[in-house]
Amino acid sequence: MVRFLLSIVAALFLTTSAEASEIAYNLGAGTYNYGTGQSRNETYDVALRINDPTLVGAKVKGVRIYFSSLDGISDTKAWLSKAVAVKSMKFTGADVETVDFEAAQGTNEVTFTPYTITEEGLYVGYTVTAAKDVAKQPIRLCSTASPDGFYIHSSGLYRSGWRSIGEAEGSLAIEVMLDGDFSDNAATAVGVPDVNAKTNSQNQIDFSLMNQGQNGIQNVDFTIEVGGETAEYHVNLSPAVAGYYGRLYALTANLPMVAEMGSYPINVEVTRVNGQPNGSATPTGTGFAKFYNTLPVKRPVAEEYTGLWCGWCPRGFVGMERMAEKYGNDFVGICFHNGDAMEIMSSSAFPVSISGYPSADIDRSIVIDPNLYDLEYAWSWYREQFAPLAIDVESQLDGDNLDVTAYVVSPLDMDNENYELSFVLTQSGMQNSSWVQSNYYGGLDDLKDGVMDWFCDQGTSVTGLVYNDVIIAWSGRAGIEGSLPEHFDGDVTFKYTYTFELDKAVNTSGSKLVQDKSKLKGIALVIDKTTGEIVNANQAFAGTSTVTGVDQRAASQDELVVNTLFFDLQGRRVLNPLSGSLLVKSETLRNGQVRTRKIFY
Repeated sequence: MVRFLLSIVAALFLTTSAEASEIAYNLGAGTYNYGTGQSRNETYDVALRINDPTLVGAKVKGVRIYFSSLDGISDTKAWLSKAVAVKSMKFTGADVETVDFEAAQGTNEVTFTPYTITEEGLYVGYTVTAAKDVAKQPIRLCSTASPDGFYIHSSGLYRSGWRSIGEAEGSLAIEVMLDGDFSDNAATAVGVPDVNAKTNSQNQIDFSLMNQGQNGIQNVDFTIEVGGETAEYHVNLSPAVAGYYGRLYALTANLPMVAEMGSYPINVEVTRVNGQPNGSATPTGTGFAKFYNTLPVKRPVAEEYTGLWCGWCPRGFVGMERMAEKYGNDFVGICFHNGDAMEIMSSSAFPVSISGYPSADIDRSIVIDPNLYDLEYAWSWYREQFAPLAIDVESQLDGDNLDVTAYVVSPLDMDNENYELSFVLTQSGMQNSSWVQSNYYGGLDDLKDGVMDWFCDQGTSVTGLVYNDVIIAWSGRAGIEGSLPEHFDGDVTFKYTYTFELDKAVNTSGSKLVQDKSKLKGIALVIDKTTGEIVNANQAFAGTSTVTGVDQRAASQDELVVNTLFFDLQGRRVLNPLSGSLLVKSETLRNGQVRTRKIFY
């Protein structure tokens, strides 16, 4: 058993006092206001939903609602309802209780007839009418993202029905006054994830503590159990979490190391709160972990479509450069030029269809604008997806050729019907004194945003730019038939080499594009031939290799497998293995040796 001490700094939380049987349900302190942006008088119906099994039997006594301004505010009502519905584009009304109140600036406390929360949950909300162009943002929110944190219907934008927008916008910053049997010191773990993890390695998970006690959380003890291994943690929270039921505190912690491949539940149990035994009726949060001996690193590919003639394309130039600076070799960028001296194909040959310039795609799956915000948001999402194959790359110059070798490993035994390799050659550091970049940002100070400022300070034509990650040759849009085997043995490296003839790297006018061999980069892409999408990639500059944990040696003839048998964990032979089952695989090699290992089939 391993024990850790974590010292974590969190955002400032305010404290609250409560009577022995009272607590306020609140997802976060209000920090900003919300409005739909409609230029009309608009009535807002908003609510959060209490859907926590541990609160069944507690009584709702009232609600506190905050207005930062009363300008343009009228017809305020607080209400409780077991369900919310719309008829003829109007809220049908609360089915438990509605209380009219006269709003005051600041906190408004409204009292209800005590109502007992049942297993079906409860909506707690309010209604307010906001005057056109006066009360533009009447709804107070906190930054906590929760699907039950913010439901909305309005007479304008959301008139057709109720919508849950709490994950996108944040949660209502109302306080729901509860009466019940609440412990002084109580908390649970929520949001424990399902993860892919690597055996015999440190693997982190992110989750949250949720306060359930009147004293809040100053410190906490918890355990993480997975695969029969347990780690203990003590965490000092500074500042502390206030005594509101539902307040969250984000944590990151290491899973205990697991040696064997397999699928295991993750149990995070909060054992002590503020040095006292945890008073929560539900102290444990659960997730799930799949452990692999080889855990592929996902590297999404960003392909930008640009041209010197394109006046808005500097935002793609900046976006791609910033991403490369921030994420290094994990950011695989490929720039396709059109209508200039770096063009190597017509737009009809691009790997995806685009409607204008600048454009970009991520993994040939989604087309986006290549501004830094959109680029990073989309790329980061794809980075979190599981890659079915691990890939490393080595690029070596051989005279006027560049040999790009891909080393591919599957974490599982699997038949391969979908995946093939494709290769790209890029040149960085490209420049020419005659190249002139059109720049529509020139002189537009109102477009300065901390990202495009340099181009805003330039003229409408810019010279002297250095262009990186420019595609100058490729093996083609599709994968190469036969570049990957028909069957992968788990954790066994497959090697394939593609050779670029540098003299053939020319633009559409036939001019050679190689400017600096040391800044050539070989990129290997794993293509799903059924969709045309990229599932993983890696890259290496000429004379370098990303290979670290992957065996670069090609399997010898003596190591070829001549017979394979499968057994269950009790040693019984399995003739027809089921997909997803954990088995022992026994392989007889040509040299007579037998090797065995656990696998997911």
